[in-house]
Amino acid sequence: MDASMLRITELMASNSETLLDADGESSDWLEIYNSGPDEVSLAGLFLTDSESNKTKWSFPAGTTIPAGGYRIVFASSKNGVLGDGELHTNFALGAGGEYLGLIAADGVTVIDQYVPRFPAQEEDISYGRSMQPSGTPFTILATGATGHAWVPTSGIYDATWRDVGFNDSVFNIVGPTGFGYENNPGDQFNFVAEIGQTVPSTTRSLYLRVPFTLNSLSGVDTLTLRMRYDDGFAAYINGELVAEANAPDALQWTSFASGLHDDQLAEQFVDFDISSAIPKLRTGPGANVLAIHALNVNGSSDMLISPELVAQASTIVAPVELGYFDQPTPGYGNGESHLGFVDEPAYSVPHGYYTSPQTVALSTTVPGTTIVYTIDGSTPAFDAAGVPTNGTLYTTPLSVTGTTIVRAAAFKAGYKPSYVSAHTYLFLDDVINQSPQGQVPAGWPASGAINGQEMNYGIDPAIITLYGAQAVKNSLASLPAISITTDLANLFDPSFGIYVNAGNDGRSWERPASVELINPDGSEGFATNAGLRIRGGFSRGGFNPKHAFRFYFRSEYGDGKLDYALFGQEGAEEFDVVDLRADQNYSWSLDGNTQHTSVREVFGRDLQRDLADPYTRSRYYHLYLDGQYWGVFQTQERVEENYSASYYGGLPEDYDIVKHGLNDGGGTLVDEGNDIAWRQLFDLAQALADNPSANADNYWRMQGLNPDGSRNTAWPVLLDVDNLINYMLIIIYTGGYDSSLSSFLGDNEANNWYGIYNRVTADEGFKFFIHDNEHSLGAAGSTHGSASIDRTGPFNNGNQSNYRYFNPTYLHQDLLAHADYRQRVIDKATQYFLNNGPMTPAASIARMQARINEVEPAIISESARWGDSKVEPPRTKTHWNGEINWLKNTYFPARTNIVLNQLRNDGLYVAPPTFSPTGGTVPPGSTLTITTGQGTIYYTTDGVTDPRLPGGGINPSAAVRTYAGPIPLAGAQTVKARVRLSSGAWSTLVEGAFNAPQPGDYDGNSAVDGNDFLAWQRQMGELGVPPGSGADGDNNGEIDHGDLFVWRNNFGFGLPAAGQASSAAHAVEALDSAYASLAAYATAASADGRAGARPSWRPALVDRAMLEQAFSRPTPWRRQRLDHDVAPTDEPETRLDVTQRPGHGDTAPDEEAWQSVAGLAPAELII
Repeated sequence: MDASMLRITELMASNSETLLDADGESSDWLEIYNSGPDEVSLAGLFLTDSESNKTKWSFPAGTTIPAGGYRIVFASSKNGVLGDGELHTNFALGAGGEYLGLIAADGVTVIDQYVPRFPAQEEDISYGRSMQPSGTPFTILATGATGHAWVPTSGIYDATWRDVGFNDSVFNIVGPTGFGYENNPGDQFNFVAEIGQTVPSTTRSLYLRVPFTLNSLSGVDTLTLRMRYDDGFAAYINGELVAEANAPDALQWTSFASGLHDDQLAEQFVDFDISSAIPKLRTGPGANVLAIHALNVNGSSDMLISPELVAQASTIVAPVELGYFDQPTPGYGNGESHLGFVDEPAYSVPHGYYTSPQTVALSTTVPGTTIVYTIDGSTPAFDAAGVPTNGTLYTTPLSVTGTTIVRAAAFKAGYKPSYVSAHTYLFLDDVINQSPQGQVPAGWPASGAINGQEMNYGIDPAIITLYGAQAVKNSLASLPAISITTDLANLFDPSFGIYVNAGNDGRSWERPASVELINPDGSEGFATNAGLRIRGGFSRGGFNPKHAFRFYFRSEYGDGKLDYALFGQEGAEEFDVVDLRADQNYSWSLDGNTQHTSVREVFGRDLQRDLADPYTRSRYYHLYLDGQYWGVFQTQERVEENYSASYYGGLPEDYDIVKHGLNDGGGTLVDEGNDIAWRQLFDLAQALADNPSANADNYWRMQGLNPDGSRNTAWPVLLDVDNLINYMLIIIYTGGYDSSLSSFLGDNEANNWYGIYNRVTADEGFKFFIHDNEHSLGAAGSTHGSASIDRTGPFNNGNQSNYRYFNPTYLHQDLLAHADYRQRVIDKATQYFLNNGPMTPAASIARMQARINEVEPAIISESARWGDSKVEPPRTKTHWNGEINWLKNTYFPARTNIVLNQLRNDGLYVAPPTFSPTGGTVPPGSTLTITTGQGTIYYTTDGVTDPRLPGGGINPSAAVRTYAGPIPLAGAQTVKARVRLSSGAWSTLVEGAFNAPQPGDYDGNSAVDGNDFLAWQRQMGELGVPPGSGADGDNNGEIDHGDLFVWRNNFGFGLPAAGQASSAAHAVEALDSAYASLAAYATAASADGRAGARPSWRPALVDRAMLEQAFSRPTPWRRQRLDHDVAPTDEPETRLDVTQRPGHGDTAPDEEAWQSVAGLAPAELII
């Protein structure tokens, strides 16, 4: 038990995501390696980050490390032992560099140390001792080992079959590895000798488990999986994925290989370094299992899967070499370290558009660095002797006189070489002259020459003649450019080039590339590296010369993420995956289709945005592929776990991602996470559809609600109902022919949909995304030219109750069995298709016009590049304009009403009642008229009660009335109304909030009192007011004496009723006296043209005390005329009292009358 053999072999002081502790946190960590032949007790030893305090943290009792073993310690400052014996120190490591020591139990003796300090650290880069293989590799699982296999017929074991504890007695094919079949044993290359256990012919998916035992982990410092396979596989050690080849991204029991592995190659072992699985290994019988999902191409004549596991010991390099590891190895042997890292070369001239020659200098900040560059798109390379193996040694600035891509890398002995950087310099005069006769560029393949892949090159001179060279160049500069640069072999090698093997998918078909974004205005873009794949479905065929791409931003290529706000303030600021989609179906490149627009597919996603739902964002770009102009493309966010976390919170691993699985027979795939919640949703929906009465509560339960609508926290929220309805209404409105059920698959299998679910919070439910909806807006095969396509369903062609094919459309159909879901569809349809909603013609045309404005300037470029791909003469902007005009002038104007009728025929739309007036402030005495073309109108006026009950019944509340005629409006009130058809279907709820003031209530306090008299007094004489507003009680648009009569007639409304009758006579007398005096004065003043006429009016019942109280606040009148028909005069104000006459010989109004009316002293009344 010699502790002197212990070494701190690796540390990480800036951990972001390399290794998480039991709390799920990225704490600093260090690794201790026992290089001796015996187990060592760590109890009582010390770790410290202070040379002056060597006993800072001690290992707890019982801590050991086996011979040749490793122990991870988290330097987290948590100071304790967490789950499964995880050790945590009371200090953290300083990323700027500091002392680190392992101290013997005496607290003095140094066993190992980094002194005076380890150097500054970089994020997710570890530091430590170089190690190298030692001794002879040894086999721990050999060919011929006994395996248990099963040809899956369902996904029943998918959650557990890879784990050690799974009971594989249910796997009924048992025998020695390899497993497979051979239908053509006479072929030159066959698998007869390699097959130890035959599986059924034409098997394309096989689950295989091979257990193995380790008596000791000593000497297991590296681990290699050796595989002979036809055609693909995914391998797991104790449940953890360790290697894969030709495996699709989302494995299911129905999956098959994403590519071919040639029989001749399949007979040879291919080695995969799986040393990262060593920490998962355990000792003892039955402690380990190698689980392999073997994959075959569909309909293959043979299959083979034959694994071996080989281990080897490592030893610390002597003399000691300390350095950095860009591939950290916590818990197993290190590889070769680096003294540091060389930065990517800097360019003196930024990438961009140029019209004159440029001189480009390359430089680095690390002394002694050598730069190698290429200008043919290939990757610069440099050998250990300092000689470039690909490219040119940089010695002097480069002269760039035409379109050029410079790729450069920097090298220094002992240092990790830089990542490759690329700068693209575009000269549009060059671009418009690329391959004018379709000439094959140097190094590129001729059309059909490799695997039948059709190729097409160059700018069509006919388009330059048609529009002029300057117009084409302007078009090329109208959008930002994306430049993809990679070794041409990565695209066109017959065996591994992704462009000529476009049907293949998965990580095995990802190639390194440089990616740049170049803005024509010279503003900042980006230049980075990524993994490049082909994206798409049908369009992957070799008949399509314009493939689409997908970028994976991984640390192995450079930056671990794309740190650039691709969509400005609209979207996220960093990305893990980005699609670069092409116009695939209905494109000029694919088949010369005149329906090409570049706006159909994105319209559906933009509409999802406008419904305030989750959606994927897009922007248009010109693409240059290794310098060749490749046409107009469009970025699109990819719905996956990182996207979900970016926009909706939590961690990426919190999310389940479900999607279409076209390559797996149209079934639904679990792309990430698991299907536990998806299965629960399926079960609830199916039970509801099968028995709507007995299982009606399932509708609420899948929303995490009790039947009364309250939240039940014991139930997860499985579905965002509004999102599902919005998704379906988009499909229906756009006529989506290939989402989520596909007409091309008999409307019996799904395509082109995604769903996300946060299973950790479980409080939002599955949300669905419009995706690849280009078969839409009248471009759905034979229905083009018509806006009448009907996608309302139902689609009951056999798979609607099959879990494997469960998708949003089938979910929607299931939920239509519930009256409240149907009502929600009706409500949403009414909201979106009427009253300037987002699916009305004007809104849709405006939405599409926004995209037209973006892409229209680039259409000439697309015509020049791809207009002649399949037809002559070439397609031009005239063809594009024709299709755009058809959409704007024919499709959208008709589509809204067509869809409303389709929904109406399915009972999913009931025209709402119409209010007249619709709401707002209305004149006193107004009435509300409600009309409908069908059914019965039910309404309420209490502002609360809905005439419809949950479940669809008529609300029995006394507040609910059947409409029989105009409804009087008084005061502030809200009317709610619905139409109910004889079928029991209801319209959406229509509401109108009205304010019909009580006649005479001029201050709006719901009572006619003295304050209203004062309000009239202040406004007297105003002209041109909105009829019925303010103190205009007679609705003539003028404030005059007629409005006083209205006030008088309604005086007392809204006031307490006690004593009204007993004093009514006096109140009337007082009011009449006041009016008589006022009228007498007005009559006497007629000689001056200030005539007034008293209309007829009847007495009102008022209470004297109430009247006196109401008129208790004296307010001076401002000067007012009694009749607005007389122009104002300049004569002095005249005060009315019992002693003063106005100068016309008339009698002044009675003082007591004035006081009775308004509590005013005689001298306070000013006329």
